[in-house]
Amino acid sequence: MAASRRAATHVGHNAHSPLPLLTIAGAAVLLLLFLPGALSIPIDNSLVGSQIIKECLSGRRVDLAFILDGSGSIGDDTFELQKAFVNTVIERMDIGDNATRVGIVQFAEQPRLEISLAAHSDKKQLQTAIEGLGYLSGATSTGAALQFTLDSLFAEARGGDIPKVAVVITDGQSQDDVSRPAQHLKDAQVLPYAIGVTDLVNVNELYQITGNAARVFTVDTFDKLDESLSAAITLEMCKTEFRPGTPEIICGSDRVGVRASTKRPFEGYVFVKDHFHQPGCRLGAEAFGDPQSIHLSIPFGECDVKRYRSLNPRGIYVETTIIFMFHTSFMTKVDQAVKVQCFYMEADKTVETPLEVSMLTTGFQQKTYPMPTCFYSLRLGAPDGPVVKYATIGESVYHRWECVESEASYDTFGMVVHSCFVDDGTGDHVELLDGNGCGLDVHLMGTPDYEANLRVATREYHVFKYADKPVTQFQCQITVCIKYDGGCEGITPPSCAAGHSRRRREALIGLEESTLDVLSEPVIVFNPDTSSPTSPNNDGHYWVNGRLSSQGAKCVTHETFVLVVAAITAAYLAFGVVVVTLFFRRKHSVVYVSR
Repeated sequence: MAASRRAATHVGHNAHSPLPLLTIAGAAVLLLLFLPGALSIPIDNSLVGSQIIKECLSGRRVDLAFILDGSGSIGDDTFELQKAFVNTVIERMDIGDNATRVGIVQFAEQPRLEISLAAHSDKKQLQTAIEGLGYLSGATSTGAALQFTLDSLFAEARGGDIPKVAVVITDGQSQDDVSRPAQHLKDAQVLPYAIGVTDLVNVNELYQITGNAARVFTVDTFDKLDESLSAAITLEMCKTEFRPGTPEIICGSDRVGVRASTKRPFEGYVFVKDHFHQPGCRLGAEAFGDPQSIHLSIPFGECDVKRYRSLNPRGIYVETTIIFMFHTSFMTKVDQAVKVQCFYMEADKTVETPLEVSMLTTGFQQKTYPMPTCFYSLRLGAPDGPVVKYATIGESVYHRWECVESEASYDTFGMVVHSCFVDDGTGDHVELLDGNGCGLDVHLMGTPDYEANLRVATREYHVFKYADKPVTQFQCQITVCIKYDGGCEGITPPSCAAGHSRRRREALIGLEESTLDVLSEPVIVFNPDTSSPTSPNNDGHYWVNGRLSSQGAKCVTHETFVLVVAAITAAYLAFGVVVVTLFFRRKHSVVYVSR
């Protein structure tokens, strides 16, 4: 740098030679622009990292609850193993009024507060009290125990920036619901862990309790509640200083959201993307009791939370995007966006009925066809063209809906596309196809054209967008029918005469369980005179003169673009070196003559 400054000073003094400075500077700027990472600076977004913190338990303050299974399947000996495990974990911690406090809840059919958080400030006294606990026995009501822990034990929590942690140990499946009380714990900023023992434990239930598979531990027998498991769970808590390290997804029974911890007190907002100005879709720093623990959960049906069905696996996806904005007024480079996606799997329906068994052995033969997987995409220029990410108003783009069977040789299913709409990103939408699959506005989307196999449908349209929104996204429903024995007749392809529509709609009502939602990828739409973005489209082509070009000389690929810029940069550098060399030679010659 010093040499560069000296060279610039010498050249600057020569009124007849400004070119070398400008040439070198211009080349340097261009070179830095096209060397990824040349000036990269690590961004600290203030979220707590997940790195292991050495000796993190030393001097750490936390309100910790152990929820112990005392149901009839446990037995006295196994309950003693649970108590020994708890004392092994406590041995690693600093216990005291200004350090970690530990409380114990035992549960069977009813929960019981065994040790309150404020009961013992001495480690040995606490461990002695745990050794003296008696075994309850009875049914298993884990959900009631979670709610009791929140209402009774954590009523004595110190609050502020002191984390709250609950560790559940159980050997079976609860006889009551755990999802709602578990969500209540999370809403109260309690970080839950779950330890499942024996192969009879319901692992999905443990996931419901924690909301995060990383905080679920399973062992085969209670004998394995040992030093190694104690080390594993305390180390997991250490990674995040008893807080969720990376943003944690909340999948509740009636809402979804996210929570995280920060290194410093949070001063900004947590909000749903594109819904900052809706009060119910954001929380500010004043809403968080602990300024280093931030969260937001949104009920289904609010803030444009999207829901769509899946046939394989069968269930419902719920998703949204939540922004952590650390500044009070502006979005900056340290902000973080979290895509929240929860999947709610449909439970298997088991019907039990008495059967009369005859003495005659009957053989059954059946063939099972897996449900197809369906996709929705927007294609550029042709029904099988590249997927569109950017487009210009008026450009020719094709909707493409497709259902793919598990085996290419199968010809079992057909489909009908219906109930399509375009979303403006704020919850408002305009319908494009009705519930029968018929187009409602030929200028926006006509009735799709179906291929002979009835598993591919396409429709051309000319790109449009909302007046004040750059992004357009489409959502439709696809109903799958079985071709066997005329099962798709009258359903697909749709005939949009009035009488036909009514009869087809009646047929679709009986296929609701075979209906799923599909979304296209969001498309960024530019006005015809808009300058091109710098990033390429899906096929590597760049925007030229305000539109994506894929023909002849107008098409500029990413590789070509980089090569051209590199060549220009090298030319600038070479020319600069030559001019500087000539300049210094000239200066040396002048000095020699003057002597």
